Amino acid sequence: MNIDPTLLWGSSTPQRQTGSQILGKDDFLKLLITQLQMQDPLQPMQDKEFISQMATFTSLEQTNNMTNLLTQFVQSQTQNLLSSQAEVIGKTITWTDLTDDTNDEQTLSGIVQAVTLKDGKLLYVTQDGQEVDPQAVIRIEVTQQPVPATSGTEGA
Repeated sequence: MNIDPTLLWGSSTPQRQTGSQILGKDDFLKLLITQLQMQDPLQPMQDKEFISQMATFTSLEQTNNMTNLLTQFVQSQTQNLLSSQAEVIGKTITWTDLTDDTNDEQTLSGIVQAVTLKDGKLLYVTQDGQEVDPQAVIRIEVTQQPVPATSGTEGA
């Protein structure tokens, strides 16, 4: 009597350690194949059960695909946010901040030198290294550049 080696998955092959208690689509397919192989030939699986399990598998696969697309979308939006905020570089911002000693609100100003993402949060970095939350900003203005001195002789 020959024994199909695929029926011995659990006993002859080392188990895969995933570190997760969540079954994925590969695990679901293995269970379905094992169920089909182990069924009683005199009482095969009903069509309704098989269709239900295939619908569950299809739903699981679509959910995985949607999760992957959503992750890609969030990453692209984060990059777009960073790019769109780059126009603030070189401008003077005014923001409110709480003092450490008295928890009073103070108004500070600085020129934005960089826009950065830190722990998924957008921050403006000023010339003195302060990281400012854009939601605390109450004013953005063009930084006044000093007018260069002219020699008085224009166009020779």
